[in-house]
Amino acid sequence: MRFLKSIKWALLLAIVVLLGLAFPHRTPANAAALHLSVDYDKGTPSQSLEIRVSVNSSSELTMFKYTDKRVANSRHFTNYEKNGTVLKATPAGEYTFTVTKNGYYSVFALNEKGEEALITFKIRNIDNTAPELSVSEEKSEDYYFVTLSATDDTTSRSVDIRYVEGAYASLDDAVWNDVPSFSDTITLPLKEGKYTFAATDAAGNSHIVIRRFGENIEAEKEFRAVWISYLEFKSSGYTEKEFRKHIETMFNEVCERNMNAVVVHVRPFGDAMYESDYFPWSRYASGKQGKDPGFDPLEIMVEEAHARGLEFHAWLNPYRVASNSTNVKNLSTDNPARIYRTDSSKKNDRYVLTYSGNLYYNPSVKQVQTLITNGIKEIVRNYDVDGIHFDDYFYPSLGKNFTSNFDAPEYEDYKSKQIAQNKEYLSIADWRRENVNTLVKNVYSSVKKINPEVEFGISPGGFMDALKADDKYYVDFETWLGHDGYIDYLCPQLYWSNDHSVYPYNDILERFLAVPKNPDVKFYVGVAAYKAGLKTEGTAWYKDNNVLRNMIRYARNTESVDGFVLFSYRYLISKENNKAIINMFKELNK
Repeated sequence: MRFLKSIKWALLLAIVVLLGLAFPHRTPANAAALHLSVDYDKGTPSQSLEIRVSVNSSSELTMFKYTDKRVANSRHFTNYEKNGTVLKATPAGEYTFTVTKNGYYSVFALNEKGEEALITFKIRNIDNTAPELSVSEEKSEDYYFVTLSATDDTTSRSVDIRYVEGAYASLDDAVWNDVPSFSDTITLPLKEGKYTFAATDAAGNSHIVIRRFGENIEAEKEFRAVWISYLEFKSSGYTEKEFRKHIETMFNEVCERNMNAVVVHVRPFGDAMYESDYFPWSRYASGKQGKDPGFDPLEIMVEEAHARGLEFHAWLNPYRVASNSTNVKNLSTDNPARIYRTDSSKKNDRYVLTYSGNLYYNPSVKQVQTLITNGIKEIVRNYDVDGIHFDDYFYPSLGKNFTSNFDAPEYEDYKSKQIAQNKEYLSIADWRRENVNTLVKNVYSSVKKINPEVEFGISPGGFMDALKADDKYYVDFETWLGHDGYIDYLCPQLYWSNDHSVYPYNDILERFLAVPKNPDVKFYVGVAAYKAGLKTEGTAWYKDNNVLRNMIRYARNTESVDGFVLFSYRYLISKENNKAIINMFKELNK
């Protein structure tokens, strides 16, 4: 019997072995059929980390997501399908995502068999905080002994310190190549002059300080200006007597309010409130574009401003040709924009672009940039202006099709040439920024060659995040602020109260002031006097009689604001009895 039992168990064992050989891929009931794992750099401080996800599954995945939360139960994904971000395979078949902040992350997978896998992990080595950099000085007979000290609260690693002479707020500038570096603290004997200091931590975050040593300059008076736009002029034009009386009235009103400068439109639409070799007479001078008014409005305005002790800054819109019309035949026959679009040459047709019902000079065309610069040079040569002023009309907002519209054909031509020469090429957004930067730099150098005393300033919109976006404006204010050779002043239009949900006045001012600034560049604030009494952005503008006063006071208390420009004359006069306007002027005149 024992022998028969042994044969029986031997036969059963043989059957089990044969079944295992016949079905080698059958998974034991207690083995995981769906498995996840993640891999990433866990030690090096980084501004961002790439998370690589590996997945093994016995069937096709029906859900594969990640989230920046600590998830304990798969129902977070399966019961609420909008939760999480879908993971898609790269062309190489890998699954990755990038994180930019510390904390918990979870990855979830579900396959056709209904099997689930959930993995949670914690990121600890993201560092997006710049190190602190202090700069102190002691004067000796021949040198300034400058002590640089850098600390990084995020890690215990040393901080790299470098410096260059001049204002170079971007570490991408070639001037930083091969500059020696020091760790944490150093004392340097420096000659009188301007220097840029940079502290960079292990994650690549940098803190930049630009300082000047020596050249003790007496503090200049606060700049207090009023914008006078083309809307303050009649489109039907003036006689010389009428125009002079109009200017006298406006400038007297400005002086009575103890302001010290006017910023006046002299070229609002590719036209001129002066006798120009490049642009047609403005209809706001004569009543019809291209028609000579028989007198020189700009000459009168400069004369009347200086007679009252007011600075005169000539305000231009560099690219705007026409609003609410794309018909070039509505322009005067001597308007270069019309000539470009109607002459026999096809080559210059794209010097002027139509977009969203408006006409613009093409910012990417060298001949257009030369035209704009020549028009500015003639103003500085022929008139005793104190400044040249651009406002916020640069590239228009180009929307979701920004890579294919407006001057995209010129970009493709540029890109093709770079590729043909085996050179790197800029993205279309950076290329557009460079187009604007080239014009700004050329205008600055042209003005200074003619008269170094004339200032060149720009007043962009105050919506900082939009200025840095890839689909609009292309206003590289950080380069203008932090380098030599671009501008003498920046005046962002901070047109919001502290009730604004995205750009509250105090916060956006502080954000602008935090940008590394060349000490030779002044910072003014554009103030929205026109909003006094309006029902917008909560209640501040129409209920708080001190809303404008508080803006002036807050900006002065930063000790980093050099002046103010009020928008605009027409509102200051029409709302002169508004308590917020009255209180603003009381504060300005302290």
